[in-house]
Parts: sequence; structure tokens; C-alpha cells
Amino acid sequence: MNKDEKFRSAGLAEKERRPRNEARPLVSILINNYNYASFLDQAIESALAQTYENFEVVVVDDGSTDCSREVIVRYGDRIVPVMKENGGQASAFNAGFAASQGDIICFLDSDDLFLPDKLNRIVEIFEDDPRTGWCFDKVREFDHESGRRYPPPADSKVGPWDARAMIAAGTAPLIPTATSGLSFRRSTLTHILPMPEVIRITSDGYLKFVALGLAEGWMVSQELTLQRIHGENAYTRRGIGKIPIMGLTGLLTGVCVYEKFPSLRPLAIRMFSRGLGTCWIAGASEPNHKRLSGAFLRRVPRRTKAGILLEASYHSALLLLSSLTKRVYRHP
Repeated sequence: MNKDEKFRSAGLAEKERRPRNEARPLVSILINNYNYASFLDQAIESALAQTYENFEVVVVDDGSTDCSREVIVRYGDRIVPVMKENGGQASAFNAGFAASQGDIICFLDSDDLFLPDKLNRIVEIFEDDPRTGWCFDKVREFDHESGRRYPPPADSKVGPWDARAMIAAGTAPLIPTATSGLSFRRSTLTHILPMPEVIRITSDGYLKFVALGLAEGWMVSQELTLQRIHGENAYTRRGIGKIPIMGLTGLLTGVCVYEKFPSLRPLAIRMFSRGLGTCWIAGASEPNHKRLSGAFLRRVPRRTKAGILLEASYHSALLLLSSLTKRVYRHP
């Protein structure tokens, strides 16, 4: 018996007392897509192939310029299509959530796959404890060409988890999962979405850390989701190429969390500080983001600004040292 099965056993007695004819919750699978027509049908098929019966599949196309919309149309009323102008991943999340009806929401990137029993396991967890507001599973990466699966993510806490005090103190724990491993109770996600649409890519960090700050949840140990590695991933396994994205996303997420969730401001400041330090090293200088970060620094208290600049300097120094160490190691 693994760890999360042991924790789950505590809720089985309550589950067994439920009437057998009690309706199971509706689950909404939200697929967000932009120009991934070559993968989209496999993502949709993996959603439709779930062994759990009461679900809907909402597919949001974020203004694709390839043949994604033709792929979506072929599924007819088997899915709920949402066609919109390009606005980025956050806007796709918002549109998909607005079109959904489920009591439980599971996100799926259009180049990833759900294993057939995923919804069964996720629903079990939410049914066992009404306090569970979120459920994250460890996404397993696989190579698009060979099908080979990469080693599983690093070990982390599994089972029930209340990280609210940690998040309120400004500490961001390691969450080894991607967008396709995120599931939420609708009542929790209602407090998070709609999210600011200025976060155009890698919006999962906003979802994860705000959820941890708002509700108790569950980390699953079983393999339920597969993440495709195909060379065009926006973030995963991009090596040094993801550093500018990391910096800009940290900046934007920090600002947005600071504005929307006052109780999470220590975390927001930490995220912004590290994002700023990363941008300094990466040379990321998109005008809109520079204006946003400049405006943020002008409006925070002077002491807070001093702390941000100090932590950003420290973080950039660590990144620079790490980069130089790797170069020396590779080119003696």
C-alpha cells in the first residue's frame, strides 16, 4: 500500500455509508490549445477514453493558425468547443472555466495525455474529504518520437497537505507537476479564476500557489498523466532557453497575486523578487513587462522595495554563479 492509499483509507468508512444511487460529481476536463493540431486529437481521445462516466470535455482553441479548429469540429457534440481570439494561456483557462459545468475541474494541455483511470482516482480523493480543494498528480514525461518515459519527478510529499501557513509566510514549496496534473474543486477554482490575462504562458504557477494558499489539498503518487516532450514545448526541458520565461512569469505572477490576494502578499513579493533577479540575468526586457514591474516597485512601501531589490540581487548572483560553474565544468 503506497502513502496516499494509506491516507485515503481513513475516508473509506464515510464513503461506504453513502447511498449507492447517489450521483457522482460531474467532472469538466478543460483542454487548452494553441497551434497543436498534430497532438490535439490524441489529447481529446485520452479525455474521452476515461473509465469514469460523468464528465464533459471543454476544448478551448486560443486563436490557432493551423488546422486545430478543423480537428475540434470533427468531434461534434462529443465535446464543448470554445473558439476565441488569441489571448494566451490564462485567457484560455478563463474561457474554458466559464464554459464548464463540472463540480471538479481537470486541466489538460493539448499536447499531453490522461491515462484512462485518472478521473476515477481524482473523484475518489475529492469525495473522500470535502475539505480537499485541490488535487495535484505527478505528471510523467515521455518522448514524442520514441515513446520512452523519462524518470518520474523527484519525490515530494504525497497524501493530504495543508500548506496555507507556509504560503502565507512567503515560502513556495516544490510542486513537481505541470498544468495537466492540476485538478480543483469548483468552489476553490471560483476564487482563483478568472485570472489576470497578462500571464500569457506557464500560467500553472499562479493556479498552483494560489490554491495552496487558499485550501487544503492532496498530492497523488500514482501515475495519472503523461506530458509529451517534443522539442517545441514552451517551457519543459528547454534548458537555458526557459530562463527568460521563468523571469517574466515570476514578475507577472508576483504582481497579479499581490493585487488579487492580499493575504498572499509575502509569497507574491518573493515570486516577484526572484523573477526580477532572473530577468536581470536573462536580459529579458519586454517593454510591457518593464512598465509593469516599474509601476509595481513604485507603489510598494519603501522598505518592501528595498527588500525586493536585495533579494533580486541575491537571486541573480546565485543564478550567475550557477551558470559560470556549469560553463567551467563543460569547458575546462
